[in-house]
Amino acid sequence: MTLTRLCTLLLVGLATTQAAETLPDIPDPQGRAGMMAAVILDDADRETILAAGGANFPGKPPWEGGTKVFYRDIFLLRQTEGRWSWRKVGELPEPSAYAAFCATPDRRGLIIAGGANGERHLAAVWRVGADGHCQKFAPDLPQPRAYAGFGAVNGALALLGGSRSADATGALGSVAMLRLGQPTEGWRVSEDDPMQARILPLFGGDDSTLIWGGGCGLFAQDGKPARAYLNDLQHANSRQQGAQFHGLATPLAAPAGPGVVVGTGLFFVGGDDSSHNGKPLAEHPGQSRDILHIDLETREPKVVGQWPTSLATAPLLRLGDDLVTISGETRPGVRTPACSTWTIPAKFR
Repeated sequence: MTLTRLCTLLLVGLATTQAAETLPDIPDPQGRAGMMAAVILDDADRETILAAGGANFPGKPPWEGGTKVFYRDIFLLRQTEGRWSWRKVGELPEPSAYAAFCATPDRRGLIIAGGANGERHLAAVWRVGADGHCQKFAPDLPQPRAYAGFGAVNGALALLGGSRSADATGALGSVAMLRLGQPTEGWRVSEDDPMQARILPLFGGDDSTLIWGGGCGLFAQDGKPARAYLNDLQHANSRQQGAQFHGLATPLAAPAGPGVVVGTGLFFVGGDDSSHNGKPLAEHPGQSRDILHIDLETREPKVVGQWPTSLATAPLLRLGDDLVTISGETRPGVRTPACSTWTIPAKFR
């Protein structure tokens, strides 16, 4: 075998190992924002994706008076004979979006806590199985909560901030925590902290370090909720609590999340950088495409790549060595049905 042929085979092999999975669009051509999703295991212990709920504007966009519609659908994405395909497996007890979510400890189901629909914010906590069956997983949240920062950290589902109603002019400043292994014990809720009062923040961490920041504070403007975009980052660990460190380069809210831990870093995708806040929605050029990496040791944020599409308010998952987003918002009022992927570079794994 010639050296040229050997190099060609090596390069082809390398390209093959680095190629991201190609996933089909969700079964809604308009796409949805604020879906809940998790990578779970099927009966053969193969990774699948369970996704539910979400919201969009099916008639006309919001700048033309369109109405946001919330959904109950539960979809399962499974690979069969090398091909991925979605199918509807059930419905949530009521329409829901913008809830906290994570996989169950055994990775056999999806946990959904809180959320919102067109009528109110929600407090119920559900377990959704791969067969679409829904059952109560834990006592309700102490109060309705949507648009919170959240993540499964050290065996618990934690929710930071969020709001209790669609017309709230102040964000919640508490952290609600549920031990996933003892769900019947219910929620532990911290005291309010103004530094935690925000909606749509970044949130994530590993077993020793928790990071949150960005998002939006809420305030009243002409009797209606208004947003103040934030660019701070905070951390908590066993040695120091809530200490501010490197800030974000720009304000950032509603990135695809929660943060995915890979090695010693935390990934987020896209989000709203506030640069078009207050401008006509119809002229919005699109949400961020940045792939943000926060080093959990140095706590330094850095943009390390670009996502295939502008995106916000989407679930961010890890499937094998890929980051995956499920649908989401490309600009205010506009969704994409695409499930995009990006292979995590080996240096981060």
